[in-house]
Amino acid sequence: MRLLDVGCGPGSITRGLAERLAPGQVIGLDLSRETLDAARREAAALGLENLRYEEASVYELPFPDASFDVAYAHQVLQHLRERGAALREMLRVVRPGGLVAVRDVDWGTVAYWPRDPWIDRFIEVHQRTWVQNGGEPQMGRQLRALFNGVGIADLRITATVWCYATRTDTAEWGQSYAERLLTSPMGDRAVEYGYASRADLEAMAAAFRAWASSPDALWAFIHVAALGWKANKASQ
Repeated sequence: MRLLDVGCGPGSITRGLAERLAPGQVIGLDLSRETLDAARREAAALGLENLRYEEASVYELPFPDASFDVAYAHQVLQHLRERGAALREMLRVVRPGGLVAVRDVDWGTVAYWPRDPWIDRFIEVHQRTWVQNGGEPQMGRQLRALFNGVGIADLRITATVWCYATRTDTAEWGQSYAERLLTSPMGDRAVEYGYASRADLEAMAAAFRAWASSPDALWAFIHVAALGWKANKASQ
């Protein structure tokens, strides 16, 4: 068994896959050298000899055709400008009969309580900024069309709801977005594109902090998974 984890980031999921699939080989791929160095240290500490990481682009995977049993991407396609090209590359490196598996969020399905006009504004600004950056915040609902577009006919689509409904979960979720609005490139880009002012970001962050402290707080949205099997040559 050989599995490729595309856009693996810090490698937390990749390590779990390597543990589960041992002695099968797992390769994690990402563009960030710094992130991969940290992932390699974590893998070495766990003694995962069947796991390695490589720095490369999903648009130009450095592997021969049909060299993996599975190509996997978790919350990756939503951030890409050329999503079809990335999926075609994943399909290329999977053997006939092998699996292409992805999961992506759909920000258009957010349900939360208590409602706040500044959080509503955040959801709008967040998605507009995401699209301006070249991504697709509502990728989940488009996965079937994307897989159909690259010729994957044997396809299974499922959806799960990610729900934050404990005091610990809602506090962490709300505080994390309050911080990201004020300290991450997400907020900077929203201002640069003219979708929000610095004062707007402050108001959104304050709304998230207030929401996070509410005993009634709940946040849920859908994440969609697609499993597509590459056709065997005999059936193509």
